[in-house]
Order: sequence, then structure tokens, then C-alpha cells
Amino acid sequence: MLEIRLLGAFSIRSGKKSIPLPSRSAQSLFAYLILNAGTAYRREKLAGQLWPDSTEESARDYLRHALWRIRKALRSASLGTCLQADDLTVAIVASADYRLDTAVLARAGECTSADELMETLSSYGGELLPGFYDDWVILEREHLQALFEREMGRLLGLLQETGRWQDMLQWAEKWIALGQRPEPAYRALMSAHAANGDMSRVAAAYERCVKTLREFGVEPSEQTKSLYDDIKSGKHSTAIAPDPTALPPKLVPSSNIPVPLTSFVGRARELKKIAELLSSSRLLTLTGPGGVGKTRLAIRAAAESSKNFRDGASWVSLVGLSDANLVPQEIAESLGVREVSSEPLVQTLITHLRSSQLLLVLDNCEHLIQACARMAEQLLAACPGLSILTTSIEGLGLFNETIWQVPSLPLPGAQLALSLKELREIESVRLFCERAQHASAAFALEERNSSFVSQICQQLDGIPLAIELAAARTKVLSVDEIAARLDDRFSLLTAGSRTAIARHQTLRATIDWSHDLLTDLERILFRRLSVFAGGFTLGAAEHVCSQDMAQGSILEVLGRLVDKSLVIVDPGAAGRDTRYRLLETIRQYGLEKLIAAGEAPTLRQLHVQFYLGLAESSESHLFRPDAMAWIARLDTELENFRSAIEWSTSAGKADLALRMLAALAYFWFSRGFLGSEWNDLVHLALARPEGSQRTSIRAKALNGIGLTCWEDSQVRERLPELEEALSIAEELGDRWNTAMALRYLGLLENIQANYASARPLLERSLEIWQEIGPEADLERAIGLIFVGDLEINQGKRDSAKSLYEESIAGLERVGDLNWRGYAVRRLAHLAWLEGQGQRALTLCKESLDLNMQMADPRGIVACLAGFFSIATSVGDHANAAVLAAGVERQLTSTGIRLLLQDRLEFERNLERLRVELASKAFEKSYAKGQGMTLESAMEFALRAA
Repeated sequence: MLEIRLLGAFSIRSGKKSIPLPSRSAQSLFAYLILNAGTAYRREKLAGQLWPDSTEESARDYLRHALWRIRKALRSASLGTCLQADDLTVAIVASADYRLDTAVLARAGECTSADELMETLSSYGGELLPGFYDDWVILEREHLQALFEREMGRLLGLLQETGRWQDMLQWAEKWIALGQRPEPAYRALMSAHAANGDMSRVAAAYERCVKTLREFGVEPSEQTKSLYDDIKSGKHSTAIAPDPTALPPKLVPSSNIPVPLTSFVGRARELKKIAELLSSSRLLTLTGPGGVGKTRLAIRAAAESSKNFRDGASWVSLVGLSDANLVPQEIAESLGVREVSSEPLVQTLITHLRSSQLLLVLDNCEHLIQACARMAEQLLAACPGLSILTTSIEGLGLFNETIWQVPSLPLPGAQLALSLKELREIESVRLFCERAQHASAAFALEERNSSFVSQICQQLDGIPLAIELAAARTKVLSVDEIAARLDDRFSLLTAGSRTAIARHQTLRATIDWSHDLLTDLERILFRRLSVFAGGFTLGAAEHVCSQDMAQGSILEVLGRLVDKSLVIVDPGAAGRDTRYRLLETIRQYGLEKLIAAGEAPTLRQLHVQFYLGLAESSESHLFRPDAMAWIARLDTELENFRSAIEWSTSAGKADLALRMLAALAYFWFSRGFLGSEWNDLVHLALARPEGSQRTSIRAKALNGIGLTCWEDSQVRERLPELEEALSIAEELGDRWNTAMALRYLGLLENIQANYASARPLLERSLEIWQEIGPEADLERAIGLIFVGDLEINQGKRDSAKSLYEESIAGLERVGDLNWRGYAVRRLAHLAWLEGQGQRALTLCKESLDLNMQMADPRGIVACLAGFFSIATSVGDHANAAVLAAGVERQLTSTGIRLLLQDRLEFERNLERLRVELASKAFEKSYAKGQGMTLESAMEFALRAA
């Protein structure tokens, strides 16, 4: 049987097996169909209903893709017959074997007793499909919400009629814990507490009600005010006496769980995980850096999990408590336990809790870690029905403890172009927008500010507190101004709530709290680790940070910083080192401490030396069989390379920056993002006094600029730089750089169609490589490719083919994949020019495979352009237009520029296609391709081939 959950989260299970359906659009479609099981919907109606903002063609494509994902998921559970779809209609079979949580809620009105109603309402896990904002979801959500509120009101009335005050308290709190603002629940709390004679809690319930409603700009209703006044004046009484058979409440129920003044955003996955861990572990500690949302998550988790404990949940806040000896008193006060003069308080607590089934929450344990550990160990050992949930910067360190690190909120991908609708579904963006609207009612997420909102969330690492503090600044700054000022975030983010605990009122205070709990040795390593950008390995930390520290001690202290949530562990893949990193906000704090300690220049120098060594060691591997492993390593260290280059350039050590840039030139080029960034960095270093010396390093860096000419149609300005590279190399007798400069001067002339000038330059380059001998064999194979390109441009196809084939043979001998992918693609180019469509396809697929192995983004897009050219050459115009749009979307969204021959062929075939295909037909097919990701475009290309 399928178990389908739509309330509080989306999940599908078959027995104990979870059925994954990761696509949000597929989840939405499945939910719509299952809520209307038995109804066959026409495809065009479904497409328009679920994708109203898309074109008709795009919406139909999205529908087909979503249906494919649903079929795949159901087939994996042998439940494929649940979904019926033909060319016209789609439906979920009404007679399918499934249980849907919303259906239980819809039948609540059939219940006749309070117990039956409680059992039914227990299935309500929260609002329908949280995080979904489709119009149909909002309407259905409001309908189910109204059903739930009606039946909750009916339940509380039944419980009051029968005097079941304890149940009434628990169910009123459950209603409130769902994050709504139900006045009937607060009235029920007041009535129940009044019946129990607890007037202080009556007043507390009323104050909670007022505070919650005022958060939404609403005052309590006259009914609520009158009830409170009647209770205070003694006019309110209950007609029914408490049930004499009911046991008196032994424990304070979940009513002491705090009620946050702001809404709870997202975290459905985290809450599910915590619930799973609490079901299997009696001691769970939520860890994470300050501001990540441990307390808010624990509040929500405790409220939701309290129903799984007969005696509910009890909250103990240790904020502001400085005396470890008073931890037992704090716990006793939360439980309503009085001290007994004749016995230790711990024993009194054990006696009280021994027969209980309770979730005890200890919040903010880090500054009282040993006392909390002792209490947890004693209570759990003596009270078998007790479970403990703690929040702390670090774990308690007990044997039976489960530690779970609270993650930051999900972030928008830096390279993804998302629609406003997609952006609003990302939890970090949702949080910023909700808090910004509280700060400034005029704020709205729009196209003009969406990129800045994304940037703010990314720069703040998805840390909820930091995002909330940034959102508060929308009172006085625009989001682009906030984003621009985040380099000085500790001065900017100081606008916290006056009622928040002191360390949550500014970002600096939050991290100060964690830093103050460190030992001296931990503080030293923490500030030194801030020199790393984008993460580091243990080996890097030992090399750079061990000054005045024993190298062997780095691992131990690093482990303690991990335990204290200041360093994050990113486990390495097979064969790769484990990596560590600091969240950027924490790293910036550490840098301040490093500068204040006077250690920054020394640590920066050590950092540069380490990464310069790595960069220069990589050069000999980039065109060998182990190239992919090296490129993957360089990829992970890119932020460290950038940081080292920028510091060296600005600190009067531009010669070191040039060495690193020159060593990394081909790596940077191969990743598709060399262009403006590498050029900007190298020109800054070349302009510095120490970078302007006529050395081999300067010549090598200038030759690296020559490599960029291959993807640049505006190259005339590069001529003086390449001529200088040649001049320096010849002056120094540096034959390697001489041959390289000749190659790129020949490339520049080829790009400008000066073929007669290009040939002697390229041929002289080949001669020098030949003269150097075997150590230059790779460069000569590579040089043949440049001559082959020249031959193609002059219409000498046979000669070009021979040169490419010779180059490929040489590259195969040394195990290079980088250049081979390009040369094979040129053979495919020649094949389609000769009308050999099938051979062209085979070669283009081979080139794609080589580029995929190297994860070369430019090469992959170029292969997509190759499939487009082949489709154009064989007259498959409709598919060609789709692929053309896919290529142009990738070039626009990623900033990748095709190499000369790929670009010329793409532009030539695009112009030919526009002429041969009618305008309307071209635009229709082109629009289809514009909505494709690179993955879907490649799937389409291979399918069409």
C-alpha cells in the first residue's frame, strides 16, 4: 500500500521503503492528481493549471517531464498501474491501494467522541505542501486548514464538556505549536488553567495570545477579552466537574515550550530528521555555529514530537545561567518540582521522572557543558521513559549521545538562473523576504532586486540570524546597498531585536560567544585557519598554521574546533583528502583576530608558498592520464588560488602571483571561466614593479594571455603583449617560451584571417618543439592542431584531416584527454562538411565523451553546437533550432565563449538555418530550446541524433 503524506511535508512510502520524487514540479503534479483521484484531466488543462506562467509549448514539455518522473518512481515500487495516462488525459486510479493523510482529515466530521476525534486529528502534520506556492495549492491549503480548525474547535469543546482539562491543555498547545494564531486554543488554555485553579497560568496564556496576535497586527477578539475578564473577576466557572477517574497531571505539559514571535520558515527536512533520531536515540544534541537556528529548530521539533510522549515535552532554557551548580534547579523549575530538604535535588528529579514518558529539552548547554552532561547521564540512567534533546555549540561527550549538526538554510545556486517563483521556494530567500517585509512593508522580491537578495543569502552562508539581521536593514538601505556593504558585515548587522538575548542582537556578539569559550590554543589555530578561502586539507593546515605549534597537535586542536562548530568537515570522496572549511562569516571574524594578533603577513606568506607549490606541481600532470584527479584538486582549491594571487599582487610580491597565474593558465582556461577573470588578475600583476621585470615568468604569463585569444574575436590589442613575450624569450634564450609565443602569434593572425602571416609563425613553433626533443613531444602534438585549424580556414580539408589525425595519435600516446576532445571534434567538423553525417555524429559523441571525462564545460557546450551543426547539415531544421537555442542559452547564462573554429561553424550554420527555416517555425522551435538546461539539451541532442 502507498502511504502518501502531503500535510507538513511531501513523502511517498511503500511499506518501509521511501519512494523518492525529487522534482518539485513532479511532486506538485502528483499531489494534484492524488487529491483528485479518479478524475481524468486533459493534458492541456493540467499544463495550464500547474505552469500558468509558461508558454503552452513549455508547459506541455514540463508536464511530460513530470509524468516521466512519476512513472519512474512508481515503477521502482512496482506500482506503475496507479497512474493512467494516454495522449489526451491523465489520472490517478481511484481504486489504487493507497492511504492519503488529507483524506483522514476530511472524514473527521464522522467522529462522534473526543477520543475518536483525537485519534483522527493526530494525523494532521501541518499545512498542505509547505513551500509550494501554486495557486491551486493555496486554495486547497486554505480549505484543509478550515477543516482542521473547525474540528479542533469541536474537540476542545468536547473536552471542556467532559472536564478533561489535561487533554484540553495538550491539544490547545498542539494547535498553537503548528505556528498559527488560533484564539480558540488560547481560550481553551485559559479555561483549563482556571478549572485547575492556576490563575498565574491563565494570565500567562492570555499574554501569549496578545503577543502572538499583535505580531500580526491584530488585537484579541471581544470573546477572548471577556473570557479573561470573567476569569479574573471570578464570574467564569465550568458546569462540569473534572472527570473523577482521570489521573492528576504529574508533569507540566508542553505549554512551557517558547512561542517565537516570528514565523518559522522551512526546515521540513531537518524536522523530519530530528523526529527520526528522537525515535531511535534517547539523547540527541543539535550542534552548529551561533545563529544557525538551533533553538528555533528545537522549539519546533519539541512541539511536534511532544505528541509522541505521554507526558509531553518540557523546555529548560540555560541562557543567562552562569553557575553550573544551578542546572538542576533550572530543570526542576521547568517541571514544577519542589526541592525536598531531606534529599539532593537530583534524586528528587529522578523520583519525579522515573515513571514518566517525557521529552526534556535543554537549550544552550555549551557554557555549562560538563554540568549538563552529568545531569543528562544521571537522569537517563535512572528514568527509562525519559528522552533528552539538547542544543549546544558542541556535543555533551556522552557515550550514548547522538550528535546532529544543524545545517544552514539552502541557498540559491550561484550559477543558476532561477525564476522568481523558484527563488521564492528557497528557504534562505524566503526567510529574508519575510523578515524584510516585517521591517519594510514596501519590500517585495522582484526581478530588479532578486540577484542582490540571492547574493546576500550566499554571502551570509544561509545562517538564519545573519539573514534576519540583514533583512532588518531594509528599513534604511536597499538590498543592493546591503549586498555591497557585507564586506563589513560586523558593522552592518547590528539591528537585532531588543528583546532577543544579548548575543543575538548583533552578528559579532554571536560569534564572540563561541570564541570566548575556546582555549588559548584553539583560538590560535582558529584565527590562523581563517587564511584559507573555500576550505583546506589537514596537510595544508599543518604546513601553513603550525608556526610555534607542534605539527602533530594540529589534528587534535582542529578536531576540537570541529566539535565546537567553528570548522565544518566535508568528507573526501574515494581517494581524495577530507576537507575542512569555515563559514565565510566566521572566517571574516577569524581574519580580524589574525590581523589583531599581528600574524597576518606571516600566515599569508606561508599560504602563498603552499599554493604556489601546488600550482607548479600540477603543470606536468594536466596532460597526462591522471589529469582529471589533478584538475579536481585544483577545482577545490580555486578560492585559495584567487586569495593567494590577490594578496601577493597587493603586497608587493607580484612575481609570486605571476608564477601562480602562469602555472594555472591552462587549468583556468579549461574550466571555461578564464576570460575576464584570469586576464584581470594577470594584468594587475604584470603592472606591478616586481611583475614588470623582463623574466621568463613574465614571458610565460604573457603567453598565457595569448591562450585567451583562442576564445576572443577582439584580439588586435593582444599583439604587443605576445610580441613582448617573444622578445623576452629570445633575449633570454628561452626556447620554450619562444615557441609558445610563436604559436599564439600565429593563432592571432589566423583569427584575423591573415593566413599567409600565420603559417610561418606556426611552422617555426613546430620546428622549435621538434628541436627541443622528446620532452616537447606533447607541445608539438598540440601545435599540429593550430596548423590544422589554419588549413580548414583555407579550405585545405585533406591536409587538416591529416594534421588532426597525427595530433590525436600523439595525444593518445601520452594519455591526454584535454586537447584530444578538441581535435576529435574538428574531425567531426570535417565529416559534416563532406556530407558524412553518421561519421560526424560518431566523432562528435566521442568528443563529448572525452570532454565529459574532463568535466570541460566549454568543450561540452561546443559538442552541443556540433550536434546543432550536424542537424543543420542533414536538413533536420526543427531539431537544429532547438539545439541552437540550447547552445545560446548556455553561452549567455555561463559566460562561456566558444573557441574560434567552434564559434565560426556555429555562427555560419545558425545564419544558414535562419535562411532555410521559415521565421515562425524557427521561433517556435527556438523557444523550446531556450527553456532547456545543459543536461536536458544534451539528452535532446543525443535522442535527436
